[in-house]
Amino acid sequence: MRATIKKRVFSEPDGRPVSLVYFGLALVLLSQYVYLAWILTSEDSSLFLLILGVGFTLQGIAESRPESQRQTAGVLRLTAILVYLCSLIATVFLPGFLLG
Repeated sequence: MRATIKKRVFSEPDGRPVSLVYFGLALVLLSQYVYLAWILTSEDSSLFLLILGVGFTLQGIAESRPESQRQTAGVLRLTAILVYLCSLIATVFLPGFLLG
């Protein structure tokens, strides 16, 4: 199993179409966060949208790297996974912090 994870995380970047999907998802999530937090000045704006937006942005950057930069893409993917895991742990232990 460890070899499978290492093979997937440090594989060559998938390229522009996949990175555009990740950037599009990040744009949607971050614009929702901006709308809730800044425009509506909502007290219960969800940090969950911000964290997911940052994670998708990191994945988009990882997939847009050139094929020769496999290590950089792998580090960015691991960082995105770490962001997702931290948000999951925070949701379990501090549900009011992320969910408003």
